[in-house]
Amino acid sequence: MRFTVIRCGLFGIIACVLSATIAYAQTASTILVVPWQSDETAQFYVNNWSQNSGEAKQSGQDVRLSRYVAVGRMQLDPGNPQQPVAGVLYHQLNTHSDDPVIPDRLIDVSAAGSMHFDLENDLDLQVTLGAGYAGDNAFGDGRAYYGIADVIVTQPIDETHGYKYILTYNGNRSIFPDLPLPGFVYYGVYEGAQYAVGFPASTVTVFPNEKTRLQATYIIPWNFNANARYELVDGWTAFASYDSRFNAYTLDDDPEHRRLMFSQQRVEAGLTWNGNVDNRLPGVTVTLAGGYAFDQEFSRGWDVRDDDTLRDISDEPFVRIGAMMRF
Repeated sequence: MRFTVIRCGLFGIIACVLSATIAYAQTASTILVVPWQSDETAQFYVNNWSQNSGEAKQSGQDVRLSRYVAVGRMQLDPGNPQQPVAGVLYHQLNTHSDDPVIPDRLIDVSAAGSMHFDLENDLDLQVTLGAGYAGDNAFGDGRAYYGIADVIVTQPIDETHGYKYILTYNGNRSIFPDLPLPGFVYYGVYEGAQYAVGFPASTVTVFPNEKTRLQATYIIPWNFNANARYELVDGWTAFASYDSRFNAYTLDDDPEHRRLMFSQQRVEAGLTWNGNVDNRLPGVTVTLAGGYAFDQEFSRGWDVRDDDTLRDISDEPFVRIGAMMRF
């Protein structure tokens, strides 16, 4: 297996050991560093979560949450690590509710580009620049636009270990959105295990055998994912996961410039079919899963350090359908 962790960046360091992380990506910059297959020039991912109808506990209003995520990225010269890479992410959260406190639709869309540069002493420099919009009034609120900028210097120790020195800015981060954050990561690959430990993200992946993968990822402040995958037969993989998410949006009717926060925890299990087996549908992967969402909350505040609960949403089951296409 080609060693790709050296080329990782920012929060994408988690993606170097888990391509499925794309489904939970926070901005377009995250998806730029997921390892490519050697002959791919473009990838497109879609995921749709549909939740059972529930209730906002404070108001008694019906709420039926649904979520749609679409991700795309492109490279022009497959196999060239120095080439520019571009990506875009669209995330839409629908509430299907008449509750006046909860917007009917919240969107977060971002685009970014990334480039690598070789430095002296085997150092690698990655620069990522991008921008996004996160709010309830589609591109109609100037305060909802945000910037993305990452600078990562990689210092390899040997072929399988090294350090990353990070300076990252994300204007829609759920904590310290107005500040650039420094970071540090120590990464390594062993037979049967990969890890990247540090700040602002850490991940550990273990392969107990050829058919099994166990993985856990943490991104500040409260985003956490743990999952297990097992290959049943050629082309079919069973999986189970736990996921904790926290998203932020700017509302155009808030005079105090607070943001609307949505937090959620999920457990799910399902099956993934890979069309590459026997070349039936090359480049296509389809996922069907079901699960349970709990601890769902809308709150208001500048970031997670000081937010006030607006609505607690009842725990509800959900289904998820996903597809991935590679060209």
